[in-house]
Amino acid sequence: MMRMKVAAAAAVLGALTIPVQAGSLERNNMPVELLFEPGNLLQFSYTGPRPDLSAEPFGSTGSVFDDFSTFGFVYKTDLNDAVALGLFFNQPFGANNGYGDGPLAGYAIDFQTSEVAAVLSYQLNSNLSLHGGLRSVQSELDLTLPAALGIPGGYAFKSGDDRAFGYLLGASYEVPERGARVTLTYQSAVKHTFESTEFGTDAFGETDATLPQSVKIDGEIALNSDTLLLGGVKWSDYSAFDVAAPGFATLVSPGKSVIDYMEDNIIVNVGLGRSINDEWSVFGILDVQLEDDEQTALRPYNGSRALTVGAIYVSGQYKVTAGAQYRQFNDTVVNGSEFSDNTAFSPFLRASYSF
Repeated sequence: MMRMKVAAAAAVLGALTIPVQAGSLERNNMPVELLFEPGNLLQFSYTGPRPDLSAEPFGSTGSVFDDFSTFGFVYKTDLNDAVALGLFFNQPFGANNGYGDGPLAGYAIDFQTSEVAAVLSYQLNSNLSLHGGLRSVQSELDLTLPAALGIPGGYAFKSGDDRAFGYLLGASYEVPERGARVTLTYQSAVKHTFESTEFGTDAFGETDATLPQSVKIDGEIALNSDTLLLGGVKWSDYSAFDVAAPGFATLVSPGKSVIDYMEDNIIVNVGLGRSINDEWSVFGILDVQLEDDEQTALRPYNGSRALTVGAIYVSGQYKVTAGAQYRQFNDTVVNGSEFSDNTAFSPFLRASYSF
């Protein structure tokens, strides 16, 4: 029975990849835990975040974050008794921010990414497995900075699509008789070179941009035959995140990047999963994005906290996971605009078929 709980834990742990706007530009994570599911499977996922961030009544900004949706797809198959292959599609980073009013009126960013990855896992023995693979990330960025930021006449950046490559490596240690597993995954930085145009500087050419590397640890242990304790920590190297537009660095703000984070990002989560019967399970997860005192127009909050709740229904070869996340953003002040009591509501749905 305990062994069965570990095999089923990927469905519950999948909720840990749901949190949205929890990590600066991060929107979702690659669900590599599905590599531990037995047999072959197809999974489709959807999230529909509805953030509500604004500053009022003084220094009112209007709505800063737009609603958006993300989609994901996974195909996983066992190549033999020891090797499994996973093909993943997700949208790991993004931003749809815009200031319609207030001191930063005119600031806008549209940043879109999509990722495909091929990942192999190898079972060394009954306890230890290794996983690794290649990632291909396609990104595009449009950014407008108003004159209110000290840029005479304002500034705009527009890039073409660029595809760049990275990798991931990890290991998992399992104790089946205790219903326990710990998984460590490292994802490399991804370095883009955009063909770009900078309006306000008349600069054309190439812009280098680096998406952050990360380390993620997930763990689970069965408290009894029906209950799983879940937890995890993720560190993302945002202090190395950089969009180095040459015209901006030479003509607008000497020596600086158009986007340049100063602090790293850390997210901690803990939760419980409970099996009600052979068909139904429920789960709840708390997560916290730690405060780092870095508040900008791009990220007008100082950390956040969220509750994710959901249910899993299994019928034969089909499994459906549905739920929602409620997030509260910590208060902050950006360029004279005071952001407080801001939230996001994010419904999600996942459907998988095992064969």
